[in-house]
Amino acid sequence: MKVEFQSNTTKVKQLADAIRQAIAQGEFKEGEMLPSINKISAELNLARDTVFKAFQELKIAGAIQSAPTKGYYVSSSINHVLVIMDIFSPYKNKLYNALTENLSPNDRLDLYFHHYNEDHFNMIIKNSLGRYNKYVVMNLQNDVYSDVLNLLDRSKVLLIDFGKFDKSGYAYVCQGFDTTLYDCLNSGSHLFQKYEKLNFVFPLDSEHPRGGIRFFHRFCEENAIGSQLIERHVYREDIREGEAYLLVSHIDMIEAVKICRSKKLTIGKDVGLVTFNDAPMLEVIENGITCISVNFREMGLLAARFINHNERLQTYIPTRLIIRGSL
Repeated sequence: MKVEFQSNTTKVKQLADAIRQAIAQGEFKEGEMLPSINKISAELNLARDTVFKAFQELKIAGAIQSAPTKGYYVSSSINHVLVIMDIFSPYKNKLYNALTENLSPNDRLDLYFHHYNEDHFNMIIKNSLGRYNKYVVMNLQNDVYSDVLNLLDRSKVLLIDFGKFDKSGYAYVCQGFDTTLYDCLNSGSHLFQKYEKLNFVFPLDSEHPRGGIRFFHRFCEENAIGSQLIERHVYREDIREGEAYLLVSHIDMIEAVKICRSKKLTIGKDVGLVTFNDAPMLEVIENGITCISVNFREMGLLAARFINHNERLQTYIPTRLIIRGSL
């Protein structure tokens, strides 16, 4: 085992990571004794306390155990998994919970959020090299492949959620955003036709993929419904009786509900509201908020299958219109 220590983090962490990697690569097998603290200290020119602390970190993580008078040994074959998501949200929490609830006892998961920050995303990937057996990655954008992913072994990577780009060689579990929007709107066309106009509230600063905009206009044209794209957050004057609203952001959806209440407009009768990405709160607001969503729990279950069984999944999760009282 060789370790080239860097100055950007502690030697304890770097040594623990090196031992993790050696276990993951089979250099130290399950039940096998690790070199003693004294031996590692001498070979790597480290203080004994540094080695001891690294061993303790690995012991807490469950990767190694100790036996009186014998030393430390590999407790089990640990599967180290890196999960990178965009942001925390109630619907992504469904994905994460389904994933963690179905991991095996030997899986150890680290979760990071990239917040659509390219530098941060690249740093997470680069710092992960050699440290993980599997990677579950939500790409930075839906339409553009992130070249930093080329640093990873594709056989160890599952791309989730975003993925309108060439995914050759990757396992993936993604959702669609373009024609799927058109299909969902069509499935509820009889309800949308109650309204004179459909407004798409899509702020310019939203990270939601914009490919569906032209399919929104196509649906409205084919169904003789007026259409308007509102590229900012919703204002009081935007909400009008006899019109429906497709709101990308849950924040805008909540604001629209508040405006309807203040104007004494009945949601689902005077005004139609539809948002994206199902979450528990959407079932209880007013008479329920209609939404366009994939089943994020199913996405999490499939990610767990990739981790536990190395299934080479290549699938798109169906998107559907979940009709509730708001439409």
